[in-house]
Amino acid sequence: MAKKQRPLSKSTRSGATRAPFRTLYLVKQVQYKTFLRLEAALQPLGVTTTQFRILTALARGDKRSSAELSRIFGVKPQTMIKQIVNLESNGLIERNLAKGSKRVLEVSMTDAGRSALRACDKAATAVEATIFSSFAPGELETYRALMEKVLAGMHDIADDEAAEE
Repeated sequence: MAKKQRPLSKSTRSGATRAPFRTLYLVKQVQYKTFLRLEAALQPLGVTTTQFRILTALARGDKRSSAELSRIFGVKPQTMIKQIVNLESNGLIERNLAKGSKRVLEVSMTDAGRSALRACDKAATAVEATIFSSFAPGELETYRALMEKVLAGMHDIADDEAAEE
């Protein structure tokens, strides 16, 4: 069954009709504007959005290698190393040899990192409250559920593509 498309909208200047924005365009615009707001909120805390994501990934207390982190975030290991060095130099994480290994360094959060993450979480909560303030009660939960559904479907696609290679 085909889904209903938003009707064409009239341009106020020329009277011509124009197609609605593509969903992918809207997703990218929301992502970009959200990124800018979050980056601005984190800047006074001395943490970038990428570093915030890394700290969030380490928040459960799991120790991870830089290779694992680079796979999680889909970046080159060299890119992840730069972020790890910055976080380590700021005292937010530490690297130690993994048990039973003479080469693998595991990354874990320090007390200062946990404190910074709490401050970042407060800033992110405020950004989310602003961004989603136009939602009616219950809409945020629906939006989150739909995003999770899309992500789950994309995960299945990535798994299928990897199996074909």
